[in-house]
Amino acid sequence: MMPRLMAMMALVASVSGCATGDDPDLFTSSIKPQAPTLSADVSPEFAVAYLPQVAGRVEAVRQTSQTDQIFQTILYPNPGYGPGENRLTVSVAPPGTNRSYLQAPTQRQIINEMRAALPDAKMQFTSAAGQNLQGPFGYAIGKAADGANCIFAWQTVREISRTPGTGLGLLGRKSYAAKIRLRYCHPTMGEASLSSLMAGLRVREVTPTTIEMLRFAEGTGVATRPSYAVQEPSVVQARPVSLKPASVATKSAKSSQSVTAAFAAPVRNAPRIVKPRELAGYASAQKGGAPAVKPLVLATAEPAPPAKAISPGKAAAVPLPSDLVR
Repeated sequence: MMPRLMAMMALVASVSGCATGDDPDLFTSSIKPQAPTLSADVSPEFAVAYLPQVAGRVEAVRQTSQTDQIFQTILYPNPGYGPGENRLTVSVAPPGTNRSYLQAPTQRQIINEMRAALPDAKMQFTSAAGQNLQGPFGYAIGKAADGANCIFAWQTVREISRTPGTGLGLLGRKSYAAKIRLRYCHPTMGEASLSSLMAGLRVREVTPTTIEMLRFAEGTGVATRPSYAVQEPSVVQARPVSLKPASVATKSAKSSQSVTAAFAAPVRNAPRIVKPRELAGYASAQKGGAPAVKPLVLATAEPAPPAKAISPGKAAAVPLPSDLVR
């Protein structure tokens, strides 16, 4: 009895072990493939943030998005033609998405980002923080290998949905935060001018409607409002031309041929036109008798007499204007 019980317990243990073990073949098909996020170019009008005019015009805006997040790289001209792009990067998301939207980055994080953005520049942190409409910001100034002056600035904005809410509107109101980075180099700008770029930074107000509009401009969103839908051009459709049946076409062809033949043939029972030579006979018939029709004899033309030569003395005088007055 005891050996049989031990055998049954060993069998149950082996079965349970097979059932609870992690078999990689069972979980391979459940892995969801994650494709890389594609970047799209949008119009400069859709830039979430922008620098003062001294930085130049916006040349391009690269954007990637998710359901409730927007990441933009806003490119500016590079006057020094040095390596790298003058860019302003803005990441927008709800504050609860990540802790980085609620707290400032650490010094180690800034050093790593700055080395990636300016690998050949010798940067130095400033002791005082800057200030703009969004709040305080930090920055570092340095000189690139080609001699251009560069700035690397960072800022965390906890609230960029500046639309005020009151009462119950505060419960349904959705807020957004932003992480901002600036990498800009210029051959002649000094520290004061470079820091003024970040001081004059403007960030647009972002709401759920703004996120939807930006995603639709990128091509990954679905328009839920008529104002965002692209109006299709109106197409003028021509009327369908119905072809006549063969019998109708044959009848029309025959009718046209008969009309042409009628015009070509002489008209029957038409009024007769009296010729001038018959008018004399018509007058005599009115008097009571039909005149005898005489045969028509053609007279032979006699030769004209030869022209006599006119002497100069007997030539007819040509009337002069003076003679016509008399």
